[in-house]
Formats: sequence, C-alpha cells, structure tokens
Amino acid sequence: MQLFYGVPEDIEKWMSLVTQVRWNFPGLETQEKLNEHRTTVLKFMGKSQAVCVKEGNEIVGVMLFSRGHNMICCLAVLPKYRRRGVASMLMEEALANLDRTKEISVSTFRADDEKGTAPRALYEKYGFVADELIEEFDYPNQKYVLHPAGSERKDRQLAVNTLARKISGILSDREPSIYMYGSSVLNDFRLGWSDIDILVLTSKQITEEQAKSLVGLRQAVLADEPDNPYYRSFEGGMLTLDAFLSKKTDRVVYWGTSGERITDNYAFDSFGMAELTERSVLLYGKDIRKELKYPTFHELYADVKLHYETIRKYAQSTGRSFYSFGWMLDTARCIYTLRTGKIIAKTEAAEWALDNNLCPNPDALRFALKVRRSPLEYKNDKQTFDYAETLAEPIQRFADILEKELNAGK
Repeated sequence: MQLFYGVPEDIEKWMSLVTQVRWNFPGLETQEKLNEHRTTVLKFMGKSQAVCVKEGNEIVGVMLFSRGHNMICCLAVLPKYRRRGVASMLMEEALANLDRTKEISVSTFRADDEKGTAPRALYEKYGFVADELIEEFDYPNQKYVLHPAGSERKDRQLAVNTLARKISGILSDREPSIYMYGSSVLNDFRLGWSDIDILVLTSKQITEEQAKSLVGLRQAVLADEPDNPYYRSFEGGMLTLDAFLSKKTDRVVYWGTSGERITDNYAFDSFGMAELTERSVLLYGKDIRKELKYPTFHELYADVKLHYETIRKYAQSTGRSFYSFGWMLDTARCIYTLRTGKIIAKTEAAEWALDNNLCPNPDALRFALKVRRSPLEYKNDKQTFDYAETLAEPIQRFADILEKELNAGK
C-alpha cells in the first residue's frame, strides 16, 4: 500500500470508497449530499489537502485536512482494510502538514456511540484529548484536540475530563448535563488566579447519598493526584434543571472558593446566564441550552449596577491580593456590557477599555493586565502586592466612569 495526494483523476474511485462507507458518516445520506461532498473533495485536491492510500489501482483510505483551520476534516477506510495501518499512514501525513505549535482539532463520534470506538482510539493514540460535545449535521459528535507540546490547556482539559467523568458516574441515573463556562471557555484562564466554572443540571433531584459523594469530590480527586494544580480551581453548582430555571429550592451541591456544602438553592446572575447561554461548552449529557434565554439588557444593567455598588462599598481600600487588580478588570467588563449588551473575557474587556481611552488611570489598568496575563510570575513579587495596596483611588476613579455609563443607560 502507498500514500498519494489525491488528484481530480482519482475522484471516481475516491467517491466509490465514500459511497461504500457513507452510512457511517452523518451528512452523506442522500445523493445530493454525496454530490456536495464530491465538490468539496475536488477543492481540497486543488489545495493539496486530500491524501489517499492505494492498494494497486484501488483507493482503500482517504483523508481531507485543512491547513487554514488546522484541522482534520474527514477520514475513511474501507472495512476490509481496517486494522492494517491505513489510518495511521493518513494521520501521519496530515499531521506533518499541520501546525503542531497550535491546536489541531477533529470531530468524531461520542464515547457512547459504537461507531466511535475505532476513531477515538486512533486519535488518542496520536495524543488527541477529548474536548467539548458538539453536533454536526444534527448528529451528536465530540471534538478532539491535539495540543502543542507543553500546553497548559491540555493539562487543564484532562482535569476537566476527569471531573466530568466522575460526576457523570455518580449521577448516572439522574441524566446530568455538565457544562463549563467562564474564563476557561473565553480563552482567559490563568492558573493561579482563575476558576474553572462548571454547572451540572439533572433531570431528577440529586439523592442525599449522591450529594455526599459530590460535595467531597474535589478533595477525593486531589488526594489521588496531589500535585495536580487544577482541582482546587473548580467551582459551581449541581441541581435539577427545573430548580435552576424556576429558582425553586432543591438539594444542591455547591463548590466555591471558600469551600463546599450541600444547600437548597443556586442561581446565576445575568453575567453567568449570558455566558452559559452563548459561550459555554457541553462536557456530558443532553444539551438543554435551547431552554435558556439570554438575559435582557434590563437584567444586565441591574447586575452591573449591583457590581458598581459593591465597588463603591468594598473597594474604598485594597489589600495585598490579585483580587485588588480584579476590580479594575471587572469595571472594564461592566462598561463593555453596558455599551454592547454582551459579555466578553475580563482581559479582553480591559484591552478594549485601554484602546478606547476609558480608564482615568491607564497605567493601573495596564499593570492589572500584566498581572492577569501571568499571575504565577508575580505571586511572590513584593512590589506587585505593594502596588495592589495603592489601587483604591484608581479603582474609584474608574468607577466614576462606570457611574456615568450607568446614568447614560437609564
């Protein structure tokens, strides 16, 4: 068997293979869809992004990849040639053409889909890590990512996958949907500062026994992996979907910065609901986001006002903490939300505020950004925390700008 780059003269044999395996690939069910795929293959051939393996004159395996999107787009092998190294030949050629200094992605079948056993094993063999659950052509799939060497995000995602697997195991009879939102999804996670925010919504109330297992789960996995820096960062709530939507009391498991507990209520502010609705990722279970509504501007305005009042009350003085810098970033994000009705990452909001000359003390905001981008570099720096103690005045002056925005938005 030999590997070749596909050329237009191969298209009939290429499509013969695709037609034989079409029922394993959502989106190829009709002749019209096959014709569309044929056009796509020819385009990829024209860009030298279509490779195939031939045995004599027969094409026995095919792959499309995209340099522009740094992803593997399609992989298929004739059934009688599987487990003979064909897929590995195609994978190695594709990876040699993609940028290994960036994330390489591919979508495949989910773990509970029998069609996913072989492709998931192949991708994991080459170092891909399971990522968010997605849908393609109205079919449930899962994204896999090959991270660059030394990637912080890879280690974080592995921790996320471990927690999601354990939570779903404990709640297997409650039909959980597990979401991640916040800085991890907004590409703004910074180890040493950020949290990993999750939300678990179930179809039936969590039992007392399950709640007891969940409330101590962070500590349990940390005991198994004491050097893992991520498990302490997980925060969130676990409750029924009905209680979450209606804000009724329920048996709730809560993980927070200050500890964990079993309580009877858990609710999002409009910032959290906006992130959950538009920018969260599904880690496990059925996607119920269609049942959620993006908050109104009135709701966002009310929560910005509450945040403004908190700044006025509690940031009259500042301490030796990264959270003193956080006041500056939060204020920038509040102003962005008032102007746009949208939610963005705190780092991005601060950069936006600087670009638009909104901060009365831009040096303070720049310093906050510097610390936010690399908190581990500054965690033992005395000058950084000396400066943090001086931030009360810059924070209050920035809050003056937020106050004007609130008045303008009434």
